[in-house]
Amino acid sequence: MKVYFDHFSPNAVERERYKEGVDYLRHKFDLEFDDTLYLLKELKNHRSTLSLDGPHCYVQFFVDQDGSLSVDLDTVTGLWAFAEVKMEAAVEIVRRAFAGEEFGWNIPTSDREWDAYSGSDDLEHR
Repeated sequence: MKVYFDHFSPNAVERERYKEGVDYLRHKFDLEFDDTLYLLKELKNHRSTLSLDGPHCYVQFFVDQDGSLSVDLDTVTGLWAFAEVKMEAAVEIVRRAFAGEEFGWNIPTSDREWDAYSGSDDLEHR
């Protein structure tokens, strides 16, 4: 899967616009599941992101200023979703993305709905 890891230094200056190679480094990979999980667990700095660009969905993880992990998900079935997630849910999201499985109205590994979402009414509550 195409995986992108944008790394900001923890001491990077806050700006309105950032320039690749100056303010952050963008690493582009074609990775397997285990290597992607490694990068997910290395995602610690505010503004750094991990993005997965697969045939069935686009997923972007990022760390908020308070240190919490959030995900933005866009699928080919019409679901767009956003939520703050725990690492257990993040790992399951990555697994589903690699497996090409569908996502429903609930965050994986929980019965909690996404913090924000939109999409087709025919999606199941999973």
